[in-house]
Amino acid sequence: MLQEIKNDNKKMYRSNLTKVIWETILTSIGAGFSVSTITIFWNSIGMDQTAIGFVQMMFTIVIFALDIPMGYIADRFNRKILNIVGDIGVAITFAVYAFSQSMYMVILSECLLGVFMAMTNGVDQSFIKYNCNQVDSSGELFKKTNIRVQTLRYISLLIVVVIGGFISKYSLRLAIGCSFIPYFIGGLIAIGIKDFNGKAKPKHKNPIKDIAHNVKDIMRDKSVRAYLFSYILGNQVTHSQIWIFTPLLILIGVPMEIVSLGWVLNYVMEIFGSILAKKMIKLKVSNRFAIPMIIEMIWMTIIVLNTNIITVWLFGLNGMVHGLMGATLSTPLQESTKDEVQTSVMSLASTGGRLLYMPIVYIINYLGNIKLQLALVGVIALFLPMSLYVYIQLRYIEKQHKEETITEGSEQCINIEQL
Repeated sequence: MLQEIKNDNKKMYRSNLTKVIWETILTSIGAGFSVSTITIFWNSIGMDQTAIGFVQMMFTIVIFALDIPMGYIADRFNRKILNIVGDIGVAITFAVYAFSQSMYMVILSECLLGVFMAMTNGVDQSFIKYNCNQVDSSGELFKKTNIRVQTLRYISLLIVVVIGGFISKYSLRLAIGCSFIPYFIGGLIAIGIKDFNGKAKPKHKNPIKDIAHNVKDIMRDKSVRAYLFSYILGNQVTHSQIWIFTPLLILIGVPMEIVSLGWVLNYVMEIFGSILAKKMIKLKVSNRFAIPMIIEMIWMTIIVLNTNIITVWLFGLNGMVHGLMGATLSTPLQESTKDEVQTSVMSLASTGGRLLYMPIVYIINYLGNIKLQLALVGVIALFLPMSLYVYIQLRYIEKQHKEETITEGSEQCINIEQL
């Protein structure tokens, strides 16, 4: 009887997990319809690279301000409602975005995207971890599911980018508006997702003090801090320079109809990176961080030194690195934190990423406005020292864990001998 109940519960959690996976994938691919041509759309309404950097900075400011509060509200009150409202809100905003006639309309649309995306950030990852662990308490299903979701996401993005490339040949605005579809479907799926996870208990009556306490409590652990910083850098090292990819392809003479193939290559490489991540999941976190970071620095250096019709395609390695980082660095961060604060942890990671991205995206695009290759020089100069620092921290944490394991093993041997 008890076994039957356990099996029924596992079926329920598996069913819930399937819905979460589909919703996660759909709500992470929508922007793919216009990602390869959005720069051209911005240029068509009078925006240069500096203006693009400013608009992206405004989006980042909004999501930065709301990420942690929304994560707190989700963990404390209702993850499901925020997820639904966020998904459908993003869908409607993309439909409005398609009618933008000026930089001010773009700023408004980007700010609304920031509001609604802040509502959903971290909720999907929280659902994935909880449901996986209810099906398989060993944690292996969670690790495999994280990589599987990333792989499916990149495959879906590839399909969406190809479709968007064809649509943009006829209408750049329609390509942007198509982003409504996957987000809206994701919102409908989110209605059927059940939140079985417990709610975070408040430590203070004042919500601002309670949020501050949550953040302080999460950041108290050295391991969590190291994993958090590695996750942030791993995500952001591939981010700010994507806005120069299309201009760089055009600069070296790639025809407009071939430009979208550059983005197809980028997403093919993301798929390859996420598949390769399966081989790296057993490596130490420090190595999972260092190997992709070294690859990122090498390809950027080559393009800076010699930009031509051959070397420019090395930009595809940016996608591979993104696939490697995204599929491997979120797992140790989530594993090192409690279930009831998972949304808060991922929101904190997102906020940290935005905090880093805000000045960097403006600086990188400002440099790109002078000369496109200077944008890559800026990425190398900013991320290389930070990456070295995080790598040292990860190695230190791993050394500590190893020493603690040896000490615990010695104590157990002594206890057995005494018995």
